[in-house]
Amino acid sequence: MSGKLERSPTATRRSFQKRFNAPKGPDAKTIRKLFAKFERTGSVNDNRVGNVGLRQTVVTCENVAKVSGIVQQNPRNTVRRIASETGLKRSTTQTILRNSQWIFPWKIQSHQTIPIKDVQQRFNFANEILTTIDTEGFDFGCIWLTDKTHLHLNGFVNKQNWKFRGSENPHLCEEKPLHSPKVTAWVAICSSGIIGPFSMRETISSKRYITILDQFVSTQLTLEDRPRTEWFMQDGVRPHSTEKVFRFFDEYFVNIVIALDYPGMD
Repeated sequence: MSGKLERSPTATRRSFQKRFNAPKGPDAKTIRKLFAKFERTGSVNDNRVGNVGLRQTVVTCENVAKVSGIVQQNPRNTVRRIASETGLKRSTTQTILRNSQWIFPWKIQSHQTIPIKDVQQRFNFANEILTTIDTEGFDFGCIWLTDKTHLHLNGFVNKQNWKFRGSENPHLCEEKPLHSPKVTAWVAICSSGIIGPFSMRETISSKRYITILDQFVSTQLTLEDRPRTEWFMQDGVRPHSTEKVFRFFDEYFVNIVIALDYPGMD
C-alpha cells in the first residue's frame, strides 16, 4: 500500500478544525506520522500488538511468571534488561518486582576475610570472658577500647549533590591530589574517661604506634578514678602486631590484653 497526502498538512489541519469545531488541530509533523502509520499498518489505532505496537502494560499472572523466571535465572539483571526480554514497560516491570514479587535491589556488601584460626580464637575468647563474668563479676567498663581514623584535610566532593544550575554548562572542574593529605587520629576510651586523641601526619608504623602507647600510659597513670584492673584492646592491623609492641604490652599490661596474635590470647 502506498500513496501520498491528497492535501497539504496545513489544509488537513484546517479541515480538522472546521469539522470538529476545534480551536487547534494536529501539527504538520503529527499529520505526516499518522498518515505513515496508516500506510504501514492500515490503522491508526494505538492498541495494537506486535513489533509495531505498544508494549504490554497489564500486570497479569503470565507477566509476573515471566519476570520471576528471568530474575531466578540471573538475580543481577537490571530492570531495563528484564523489561526488554519480557516486552513489558519498565514501569510495569518495576511494579511486578516490587508489588507482586516483593523483590528489591540490594547492594552487595564486602568485608574483610577472617581466617579460620582467628574465628576460633575469637570464639574461645568470648567463652573465656563469659565465664569470667559469671565467676568473677567481670566489668566491661575496665576495658580500654582503642581505635584510629584518617581525617582528610582537603574535604570531599560528592558529585551526586554538587551541582551548578544555569542556562549554560560552566564546565567546572574540582581538582584534587592523587594522594589526599590526611591526619591519623588515635583515641582510647573506657569508663574512666577518654585519653587522646593523639594525631600524626605520617603513616603509622610500629615505632610511631609505640610512641602513642607511651603517651597513653603516661596519661592513664595520672587518672584518679582508675579501676584496679585494666584491660587494653586494639585492632589487628600489622603495625599493632609486632614483637616490639607485644613486649610493650608485657611490660605495662602483663596478659590483660585483647589483641590479634597476642601470645597471651592463645
